[in-house]
Order: sequence, then structure tokens, then C-alpha cells
Amino acid sequence: MNNLLLEVKNLKTYFHVEGGIVKAVDDISFTVNRGEILGIVGESGSGKSVACLSAMRLIATPPGEFAGGEIVYHKPDGNSVDLLQLPLPEMRKYRGNDIAMIFQEPMTSLNPVFTCGEQVAEAILLHQKLPPTQAKALTLDLFAKVKLPNPERIYDAYPHQLSGGQKQRVMIAMAMSCKPSLLIADEPTTALDVTVQKTILELINDLQTDTGMSTIFITHDLGVIAEIADRVIVMYKGKIVEQGPVLDIFANPQHPYTKGLLACRPPLGKRLRKLPIVSDFMSTDEKGQVGVIDISVNEMLSKVEVKPEETKQRLLTLQQTPPILQVKNLKTYFPAKKSFFGRTLSWVHAVDDVSFEVHEGETLGLVGESGCGKTTIGRTILRLTPATEGQVIYRGKSIFDLSKSDMKDMRRNMQIIFQDPYSSLNPRMTIGASIIEPLQIHGILNTDKQRMEKAAELLKTVSMLPEHLNRYPHEFSGGQRQRICIARALALEPEFIICDESVSALDVSVQAQVLNLLIELREKYKFTYIFISHDLSVVKFMSDRMVVMNRGKIEELGPADEIYNHPTHEYTKKLIDAIPTGTLDRIQKRMALKTEKTTI
Repeated sequence: MNNLLLEVKNLKTYFHVEGGIVKAVDDISFTVNRGEILGIVGESGSGKSVACLSAMRLIATPPGEFAGGEIVYHKPDGNSVDLLQLPLPEMRKYRGNDIAMIFQEPMTSLNPVFTCGEQVAEAILLHQKLPPTQAKALTLDLFAKVKLPNPERIYDAYPHQLSGGQKQRVMIAMAMSCKPSLLIADEPTTALDVTVQKTILELINDLQTDTGMSTIFITHDLGVIAEIADRVIVMYKGKIVEQGPVLDIFANPQHPYTKGLLACRPPLGKRLRKLPIVSDFMSTDEKGQVGVIDISVNEMLSKVEVKPEETKQRLLTLQQTPPILQVKNLKTYFPAKKSFFGRTLSWVHAVDDVSFEVHEGETLGLVGESGCGKTTIGRTILRLTPATEGQVIYRGKSIFDLSKSDMKDMRRNMQIIFQDPYSSLNPRMTIGASIIEPLQIHGILNTDKQRMEKAAELLKTVSMLPEHLNRYPHEFSGGQRQRICIARALALEPEFIICDESVSALDVSVQAQVLNLLIELREKYKFTYIFISHDLSVVKFMSDRMVVMNRGKIEELGPADEIYNHPTHEYTKKLIDAIPTGTLDRIQKRMALKTEKTTI
């Protein structure tokens, strides 16, 4: 039988927008073989998701337009069909049955008014025409296969009652419900904890091996691709710039864009002064022509590597400075269950007797899975969440004992950059209005004109343009919005900044730019940071010392490099093991194991 499952030939998907045409997918060709996992990688806007949405015929026309090409699906019976030529009613027979898709954000893909079980059963009822009792039994079986705990409970649960990883498993169960030949997974692990990400990747690998289905796995992270793909396609500005077996791409990348994507993820075996970015490997002139900078990934990394002696000297110098912040026996509890009369019957110990110090000029990393208490610590330090017990002392003053007016003054020195830049910015306010708002509240400068001039300077500081002041948040990319939030945090000229998962949902290339910016600002303005993330590789890159959190308590505290190189707790080892490293040795072992399983 023909080993070919899907052929994409000279596909062009354009969007008609005000002022012209956006060539989201511009004349690309690739194939998907039966039983293989094809990775498609690139930054946001590279066209990777649009290419797969085109295969599903999920592009709205207009404004979208299939400007050319074919998408040929080779059916198990030996016949083939061009999906782009099918009438929509006919195309619906292929969606779900033959080609299924897991979308990027499970919460927006699941209907909040139906239980998870009802939604999966609905797909079975629609495509397989089974009786409701059999549809429910099959749904429960699928929940067990995707390793959801207590399938009966999940069946009756609503999406908001599940964690991010559990919702993603429900989406995988729904996609698998009709035993498709091809599964398209669109960024299924973005913004998930690294441990949850690892289990999702293992699950997709296991399901692919057990069922023999083909998979297209879309992501911006080549480290993730290394954990799952057999072949890789690299996309840039709507075109394919490189493709080949995963081992070849990692061992000998040819295109400068691929080199940039490989280099910009924080490495674990060495400490860097800054992360390489895509523009270090390729330049673009005024006409958009790409120029190649002839340098290998290893050469680039060696240029920015920090020697161990330098790291040790910095730690020693920081330890000799007085602590700017002291957290003593901090406890933050939330009511878990209340009686009919409102009396609290049980508590969630979000932060449970935590103590640490932060020295002036230091970056202290807080790392752990969702629910470990790291974000609650940050919010409690700033009195955004009330503490149950304990003390937070900033420059000798007890934060919890300050009056409202004193706390308002203190907040000039203590700022926070939140996880989601879009929800942090008022969509009805221009960027300029958002940045000058804290200046108005604190009475800094005399007129709004002066404040706008200050806002323009702040935008320049974060590598943005003054003309952006009159635009609204929706007009910017995720990375640009995060830079705007950083500019707003800098408006009051603080000494101490808490960065709460401030890069978790960004492309790795954009993430590298934001992390470099934070380090550059720390060196320029002598900031002190608490950097919160679930990704230990990012925390290790940013931090001088690291706190590993688990279930509200501190598991380990010490120099970041020391904790990574010599972890003493099993939980820390689990976090380290879950990091997708993208090393050649790890790829070779995975490929050998897959070959062994397939042979058996």
C-alpha cells in the first residue's frame, strides 16, 4: 500500500486585509507518511497553523483565500482526493473521521456549558452513529487511554473544573474518538508546566505507536520537536526554509533561521551572558531581503558564555550586600470548603511557612509546577493577596504593618509584571494612557504632556517606537505587549520587580528577546528581581539563586547552577528531567526506542 498519507502541493493561503494581501502560506509543499510524526516549527505568523487549518478547510473565506495548490489525502482504500476541491458538506465527512485536530487553547475549544464527557460523546454520536450508552462507554474508555484520573468524574466535570493538562487530555480523547488516520496537534503544550508538557508528549507518542496514526505536531519550540518528531519542517514568513529528519536538523542545521531557533532556547549545560536571537544569524534589509551571517550555533554560544569563576564572584558579591527583602515564615491560606453558614471547614495551604531573603541587585528565581504557591508568594509580598501569617520586610519596613497611604508610596519601589500582557492592559486605553496612568496616580511630573514624553522614553528603553503611544493593545504582538508592560513597570523607577511567568506563553525567539531585555535593564538600573516561572531552564538562565517550590513549601534553595547540577530532592530531579533539551544523544535514544517498539 502507498506509504503516503497527505500531500501538500504548492499551497497558497492568502488573507485580504485593509491595505493589501497577507501571504500567510506562500507556495509550500510537503508530505506526511503513514505512521510518522511530522513537526512543523516557526515563530508566530510563520504560517504553520494556517497551513494545517487549510488542510482541515477551516479558513474563513473571505477574508481568507486558497490562491493555489492542492492538498491530496490518500485514503486507506487506495483512492485519493483533493480536499480543497471538495464541497463543504463532503469535507465534513473527513473532519474527525479521517483528520482530527487538537487546538492550541483547550479552554476556548471546549464548550463551558456542557460536561467534558458530553462533548466527547457528541463527536462519537455524530460520526459513528452509536447509541448513547455505547458512546458514553467509548468516551470513558478514551479517558482511561489518555490517562485521565477517575474517568467517571471527568465525564461529569465541566471544563473550568479541570487543570490545563487535563483539559488538553480531554481534547486529545475527542480527537482520537473516531480513530483518525491523521492527527494535527496545534501547539498542544504551549504555556503548560514542563512536567505536564512531558506527559502530553509521551501520551501523543504512545497513542501514535499504538494506533499507527500519523501526526502533524505544530510548535514554536525546537526543543519540544526534539522530543516527538521524526521529520521537521521549519517555516519562516509563509515559506518552508528547511526540512529533513529531526536528527539531521539538530546535528547540522543549514538555514540561519533554524540556527537562531536552536540557539535562542536557554541551554542547561552552560551559563550565558545573553541569549542568542534569530537576528544574530540572519539580517533583513529595508526591502525584506534576508542576509546570512556565517556563524554556527556553538560559535555563537561560546561568544556569550559566562565562565564559572565569574558566576561565583557575582554570587559572592551579592551575598555581601544587605538583603533588600526578607520573607519570614510566610503563610497564605485560602478557604477550600465552607459550611452552609459560611464558616470555613478546610483550607488550601497555598504558601506554607516559607522563608527566604533577596539581596540587592540579585535575581531570585521561584520555580515549580502550577499550584506550588510561587505566584501566591509574589502577590502576597506586594499585598495583592492577604497573608495569613508571617512577615515581609522591605528595606527594614514591615510591609504588612504599613497603612494604605504608606503602602501606596512603597509601591513606587515595588512593581510586578504579570503573566498575561493582554489582560494586564486595558483594551480601551491607548498604550500611552496605560503607561502614564501610574505617573498620574503618584503625581509624578506636572503635566500629561511631560508624562507622555516620559512614556516615549520608556518605549525606547524597551526597544519600541514613540509612535506606538497612540495605538491600542490588540494592535501588538504578544512580545510587544510584554515590552509595553515592562515599560509601564519601569515608569515609577522601581528598585524591585516581580516577574510572574512573564515569558511563559511567548515564542522561544520572542522569549529570548524579553529575557535579554530584563537582564539588560537589571544591569543598567541595578534592579532586584524575583523571577517566577514553571520552566527551570528559563529560571536557571535568569537567576543567581533559585527556590524550588512544591505544594506551598520550599524543596530546595541555593545557587541556580548548583541546584541544576546537583539536585538533592526527587521533585527537583523530576523538573529537570522534564525539560526538553534537544540534545543529539536524547534524540538518538528516543528514535532507537521508537524503532524497537515499532518492530515489536
